[in-house]
Amino acid sequence: ILEGRLTEDVFAADLWEVFMGRGPEEYRNPDLFFRRTYLTNGLRNLLEVARKRLNGLGGDPIIQLQTPFGGGKTHALIALFHRAKAWGVNVVVIDGTALDPREQTLWGEIERQLTGRIEMFSGLTPPGKEKLRSLLRDSQPLLILMDEILQYTTKAASVRVGGSNLAAQVLAFMHEFTGAVKSLDKCLLVLTLPTSLLEHYDESAEKLFHQLQKITGRMEKVYTPVRDEEIAPIIRRRLFRSVDEKEAEKIIDEFLDYAEREDLLPKGIERSEYKRMFLESYPFQPEVINILYTRWGSFATFQRTRGVLRLLSLVIYSLKESNIPFIRLGDFDLSNDEIRRELVKHIGPQYDSVIASDITGSNAGAKKVDKALGKSYIAYNFGTRVATTIFLYSFSGGVEKGATLADLK
Repeated sequence: ILEGRLTEDVFAADLWEVFMGRGPEEYRNPDLFFRRTYLTNGLRNLLEVARKRLNGLGGDPIIQLQTPFGGGKTHALIALFHRAKAWGVNVVVIDGTALDPREQTLWGEIERQLTGRIEMFSGLTPPGKEKLRSLLRDSQPLLILMDEILQYTTKAASVRVGGSNLAAQVLAFMHEFTGAVKSLDKCLLVLTLPTSLLEHYDESAEKLFHQLQKITGRMEKVYTPVRDEEIAPIIRRRLFRSVDEKEAEKIIDEFLDYAEREDLLPKGIERSEYKRMFLESYPFQPEVINILYTRWGSFATFQRTRGVLRLLSLVIYSLKESNIPFIRLGDFDLSNDEIRRELVKHIGPQYDSVIASDITGSNAGAKKVDKALGKSYIAYNFGTRVATTIFLYSFSGGVEKGATLADLK
């Protein structure tokens, strides 16, 4: 962040890359990974359920992770991968985006990872529940992580197998496989299925999605690793090495004293509640995370956690020479091409010219307001800050749009 090397892959967790020993070190290195990871209640619970199951102490044999686009599924799988390795458990990793159905079957890949070769499961038809159970039983304790399984099944539909296709064989396999996993006491399957229609591709993929859900849904437990109220601490942990909590509390109390005097606190929220929210999100004002996550995050193209991380990292980089006490929506520099791009790509390129004429251009309306307030106020850029805040409040993939006068104040 400090060097401005803010490529998308920095925030894009990839289970297969971790499994292959590649990709950013903060995902590969377990110590670094857990230092940068905020352990949500859902993730903590998931790791505990896995530990019990793999030790033969009961628990769900099959867990499905379902979250919105960019909601932490893969991050949870990587956490499970690292913990299982530390526990000395056998781990199988299946990533539907990495496997080519013309060359690799799911059952063949599982055998290869567990035995080092493909002998029993070399054909294009699945081996049957008993053979599967035998292989899995001999490999216990065993954790199987399956990511992007819908993507693999969709690709498999183009591979012919007799009078059928490989997608149909995958569905038959998943039926036998889940039954085999359930029958063993130290075997756990964790798989992901998307909830966003954006990831379902087309009608045939939608049909496959429902078929996969029906098969796994017979015996699975659905977990959500991240709750909305945990987003602020997750983002803060990823973007800042540390925060001076005493200094943060002092700044927040000063702000709250002022906000109470001027009646600026959001209606219906007590001072103590707003202070708790601010302490969790600091150095961002709570509205920054809230507007990005709930309004911009409701666009189908916006990867909620990852999209917010990427955008805020650009904002931090643009403000690193600044001495402001905390970051507000009005501090987003829309004249910065990268920051503007991250927002405009979700609402359409026509807004580039709107932003220029209203906010960032030399003759923009907001700039005229900045100057009209007089020399005493010019350094504060009130017109530009208010217009920027209005812009950020104005868009949503849902119904909630716009800002009140109190929001702007």
